Amino acid sequence: MSFVDLVRGAGTILFIVALAGLIAYAGDRIGHQVGRKRLTLLNIRPRYTSTIIAVATGMIIALIVTLAAIFASNQVQTAFFRLNQINAEIAKAQARATEAESKVNNGRLVVGVGTPMGNGAVLIPADATPQMRRRLVKQLYDQTVAYVNRVYPPLGLRPFTPPANVQQVLDSYADSPEMRAALAEGDVLVLAAADQNLYAAGRPGERGDEVHFGITPPIPDRLMYKRGDLIAYESVPSGKNVSAQLALYELLANFVPQKATSDGFPPYFVRNVLPVQTLPPTAAQMQTMLANGTGNYVMTAFAATDIYPHTLQLPIVVVLQKVP
Repeated sequence: MSFVDLVRGAGTILFIVALAGLIAYAGDRIGHQVGRKRLTLLNIRPRYTSTIIAVATGMIIALIVTLAAIFASNQVQTAFFRLNQINAEIAKAQARATEAESKVNNGRLVVGVGTPMGNGAVLIPADATPQMRRRLVKQLYDQTVAYVNRVYPPLGLRPFTPPANVQQVLDSYADSPEMRAALAEGDVLVLAAADQNLYAAGRPGERGDEVHFGITPPIPDRLMYKRGDLIAYESVPSGKNVSAQLALYELLANFVPQKATSDGFPPYFVRNVLPVQTLPPTAAQMQTMLANGTGNYVMTAFAATDIYPHTLQLPIVVVLQKVP
């Protein structure tokens, strides 16, 4: 419990105690006045009438204060009318958290969130009719279901079960305003990706996750890099202790993906860096060049071809050159 929570709780208790005292005082004073005037209620003796009015006054004041608090505060409304529901939701959330913790600690991660599911994507032309859009989206969906149910159950995951309203969901996606807006700018790429981390069972008797995936938002299929465009580079000093292999790994695993991401290349493919050519031709030759050279070198990644999202990867040419 934090200091702020402690102060807030103590303040609430003091407020309730003070309010109870005011209500009791107000009821007592009103009852006293009624008793002095010897008023009666339904022919009840004055002293009993004053007691009844004092109690009723306190009840009415408490009711008015309570109603005012309910209408003024959502937290008070929740405490009065939804506390059991909130407790049930908390219990469910705790159960899910315990299950997730067990998966992380004992399970085996099979698919990470955002990982493309299936072995392809669908390119929807800008001039596609609504019928063609729906057909292509359904084609991608069916291919993905067949793929994941063939590949992932042997790895410990449960098969994917399509929802009952799958056709309605796919048609809604194909006809969505987001899809139409993207197609107004040109062709779009659509693919399926995991919408959560998927774990295989880590203990006997446990079951792995059921395969889940979602259709990504439409990706504009615009030209990302022209052939020969510089994508990323890093400075490499010469010397016998320098590792050309490590420098090449840094370029391919970090610098190129980071630059491609900042340039808007789809996140699903930024790790699919494909070095189609290196100059010098091998890492061993690069190592010799660095070990026998002097000064600094630069290792640069260029686009090996025109690269679009539908390329699904980043084919690059890596060149190691001495800095003049």
